[in-house]
Amino acid sequence: MFKKATKSNLKIRLALSGASGSGKTYSALSIASNLGNRIALIDTERGSASKYADLFNFDTCELTNHHPAKYIEAIRQAEDMGYDIIIIDSLTHAWFSELEMAGGRFDGWAKVRPLERKLIDAMIGSRCHIIATMRSKTEWLIEENQKNGKSSYSPKKVGTSPIQASGVEYEFDVAGELDYTHILTISKSRCPAVTDKTFLNPGKELALEFKSWLATVEESQPQTTVETVPDTQDLRVKQIRTLLDYPVELIKEWLQSNGVERPSQLDNNKVDELVKTMCLAWASPLSAHPKYTADSYDKNVVRAVIEGYSEVVAVQNWMNAVCESNRKQKELKAV
Repeated sequence: MFKKATKSNLKIRLALSGASGSGKTYSALSIASNLGNRIALIDTERGSASKYADLFNFDTCELTNHHPAKYIEAIRQAEDMGYDIIIIDSLTHAWFSELEMAGGRFDGWAKVRPLERKLIDAMIGSRCHIIATMRSKTEWLIEENQKNGKSSYSPKKVGTSPIQASGVEYEFDVAGELDYTHILTISKSRCPAVTDKTFLNPGKELALEFKSWLATVEESQPQTTVETVPDTQDLRVKQIRTLLDYPVELIKEWLQSNGVERPSQLDNNKVDELVKTMCLAWASPLSAHPKYTADSYDKNVVRAVIEGYSEVVAVQNWMNAVCESNRKQKELKAV
């Protein structure tokens, strides 16, 4: 049943996020052109990628319907036609479509979430290299400039977090953010050669690092001992912590304050308390009404679990709703 693990016939899964003008499409095409031969680009940006047709050799499929199923259909067709690389430009439009279908309701997300999961699975399971671009929220900062001993101030446009489902970057092998100087900063990587590095005008250099990494065969060493399967409660806390990107150090402090080392040493009610503590800590910066947030957690996570839904899915749905509520509140304040 088990065999030595090797890296063979693997494909890169790369996510590039950035605000408008940061060079996402150009960078994706530049990397792809040095990674393989035949490039298929799924264009949701009204044909904007075709402006680079004189610089790169690629085929396009323009999507006007951004339902996740349409993305999946385009990915499958590109695979069947023998393309080496699929560029999804951009994945953010699928997220906009999901938001519209969910309608800001928790029960709406219960129907939309499986569609999102199918799209992610289609990307992860693709026989092609996948490069997906994601829009980032745009904000302005006031930057101080020093010249001849005098200070001056000017506005600077920056991109913040991707406009996408929370934690989607964990689905990719490598994820990075592009700024307005076209510098790509790698924020998450399974490829050690590019971890925490930056690339100006990413293209050939980054593609070669990926090709070298994917070509290296790594075999696991024979296991002399049988690994212990993690306790259900330990695994539960780990899954929620990963979803929330909650600091491990804070969990250790909480466990120590309760006189234990692992969640499995607690009774179920205390583990429920730990999970809720992590979730409300995540939501705290996004909500001005802690009691409302706690009530919404009880109503939409605890109740969902009681009714038989996956806790991870219930928490993800709740996180999306909290983010959407925060976005609407900001829009109302801006009016």
